[in-house]
Amino acid sequence: MKTYLVIPTIRDLSFLKAWKGEFAKCHLIVVEDHPKRQIKIPSKNFLSIKHFCWLDIDGDLGKNAWIISRKNAGIRCYGFWKAYQEGAEAVITLDDDCYPAGRGFVKGHLENLRLKAPQSWFSTYPHAQYLYTRGIPYQVRDKYPVVLSHGLWSGSIDLDAQTELKTGKLALEPFNHPLRLFIPRADFFPMCTMNLAFRREIVPLMYFPLMGKPWFYDRFDDIWAGIFLKKILDHLSLAVVSGSPFVEHRKASDPASNFRKEKRGMKTNEMLWKRVEQVKLTGKTPKGCYLELAQKIEFPEEKYFAKLKEAMTAWTNLFS
Repeated sequence: MKTYLVIPTIRDLSFLKAWKGEFAKCHLIVVEDHPKRQIKIPSKNFLSIKHFCWLDIDGDLGKNAWIISRKNAGIRCYGFWKAYQEGAEAVITLDDDCYPAGRGFVKGHLENLRLKAPQSWFSTYPHAQYLYTRGIPYQVRDKYPVVLSHGLWSGSIDLDAQTELKTGKLALEPFNHPLRLFIPRADFFPMCTMNLAFRREIVPLMYFPLMGKPWFYDRFDDIWAGIFLKKILDHLSLAVVSGSPFVEHRKASDPASNFRKEKRGMKTNEMLWKRVEQVKLTGKTPKGCYLELAQKIEFPEEKYFAKLKEAMTAWTNLFS
């Protein structure tokens, strides 16, 4: 599979040295969250390297450049679109505070994207649900193609700021066994994009809602993107697997600062998924369903959500 690694960053990329030759068969796209290019990027260990910044977003999208968040990790979706333009068959995205937690990171994600989930049954073997345990009917096995591989973390786990301020810093030991869980149909999940891979056909679903300045909300870009995405994947009989491959997360952000950013969105997050759940979809393609979902969600009557609906439509039209 022609594979692209997309990294959004405001820092240097020295963390890539720890990955050594892991990405030798990948193309790299760096989306620098600055007006102009100013960070040093690697010159080797990838099949090709592209380096983008705000200037490129403005030049590519023109009057619609506003749909890509700035000073926010959601800027990575511009890199997804560029990978799509380059003919990517699979896209992996990684945060710049993530380090290897074992071997075979790329291989693990690509293996996940070749799996198929069962219909209506849940395997009781948690480490590898694709190994069907005794009694699961053969007729329900391998039904739903996996299009999204949600990798997990050792080290700092992905807690919301309010929880982390109560519990203190929690660190998980490295997980030494394969772990692959199919997310059940009709269930949502908290999508974290620090370690994620997906197939080409769902790139039109990988838009990250407007966050950070000047928008009212922050730090819910991947969470809300995951809600929209999972609704559509369930409708199209496509699946998500979560677990391996792991990364070691050496968290660079501060929980007190994160709490201030997350506070405004907490109440909205409690109800948004319910409104998405109520939507009845009829579309046959990811792109068609995303346009339909943007129109049918009963968003709160706020200026932000009027702009979000406009942004979701503009994003989808990039794939005409």
